[in-house]
Amino acid sequence: MFILKTAIVATGSELITGLVQDSNSSFLAENLSEFGFEPENILICGDQKESIKKTIDYAAQSADLIFITGGLGPTEDDLTKEAFAEVLNLNLIYSKAIEDNLKDIFCNHGSGMSSNNLSQAYIPEGAEIITNEKGTAPALKIEKENKIFYLLPGVPSELKYLFKNKILDDLKKKDKNRPLIREFNFIGIGESTLASELSKLDLNSNLKISYQAGKAEVKMRLKLDQNCSLNREEKNKVLDQSSAVIRSEFGDYLYGEDRQSIVDKVHELLIEKNIKIATAESFTGGLIAERLTEKAGSSKYFLGSVVAYNKKIKSKLLDIEAELLDRYGTVSRECVQAMAENAAEIFAADLTAATTGAAGPEAHEGHKAGTMFLALAFRGKLKIIELQKNYGRELNRYYASQVVLFEIYKLIKGSEEN
Repeated sequence: MFILKTAIVATGSELITGLVQDSNSSFLAENLSEFGFEPENILICGDQKESIKKTIDYAAQSADLIFITGGLGPTEDDLTKEAFAEVLNLNLIYSKAIEDNLKDIFCNHGSGMSSNNLSQAYIPEGAEIITNEKGTAPALKIEKENKIFYLLPGVPSELKYLFKNKILDDLKKKDKNRPLIREFNFIGIGESTLASELSKLDLNSNLKISYQAGKAEVKMRLKLDQNCSLNREEKNKVLDQSSAVIRSEFGDYLYGEDRQSIVDKVHELLIEKNIKIATAESFTGGLIAERLTEKAGSSKYFLGSVVAYNKKIKSKLLDIEAELLDRYGTVSRECVQAMAENAAEIFAADLTAATTGAAGPEAHEGHKAGTMFLALAFRGKLKIIELQKNYGRELNRYYASQVVLFEIYKLIKGSEEN
């Protein structure tokens, strides 16, 4: 089966010097891979015409589908179209349609259009114009010698808009490239541990397994390419069976099988189940409250938070007995339990999350950095978690917030199943 090989060319001297990060290539590679168009090469070159020509020529020799970004604007260093036309021996022709569109854009913005802007109306002969509603430079599609080229603006917001709204549907038609994919999201297990344990399982040899370590979480992908020997029914059976094994073996760490974040999952569940939540935080400093309220509509479930960093504040605002704090300390199971239970009463919440610990880098109250106590009180039931994970102060706090969100997710899902 013929599979389109893919390449990405990013132009711009600012990418070469490191002044600007090449986020466009990362975006394209990730989204193209989802549909089976895995890049053979990602190439970066400066704004010089000869450099652009050599890079496009190299990409075209190794790939059938080539994305070229940047250099489509009105300035003197925007030479991508000229370089491209010379590589493919195409003439540049003037497009009255692009000229009219440019005039409409500048008229609507109430600003004058210079002669430089009209340079954007010159395009390689045979190019299909892809209208760009987010900027002045249109995208172009050119098919020549059994190869497909897309020329895209370098502005990330414009490129993403054009790809998602104008180009993706065209790529989806090339179903022969589409792989079958299952994605899994984990919290509480490291990438190396997950990979090691997964290697012990008897999964089908046709599966391609990849991992992506995120911030205090891991994403894992199972993929079957279209060119493997199995038919579509067999592929789906393999993925179903493998997915069932992964759920069984790693269910304690699994929070999703899609691209939703743990914040998305918790947000939807709290709204769906009409659960009111509050937090009482010490070393996380309000981070959990911040994450719970980052999505619109969080007022439907979030009641409030007490950030009690100080021992006296824990006693005064959370009504924790001084004797308890003196006896067990603020970094203790007893303290975090009182924080969660008292916050539940203060806020009249269905669910409360509490944290206390030694964020680091120094020890606190005799506890080494990374000692963390988390508690969740949910409708009269209590769960306390002790963590000993020292990733550094910033990541300790974020890791704790991930675990709390994951435990909220599991508590609600568990109550739903019960």
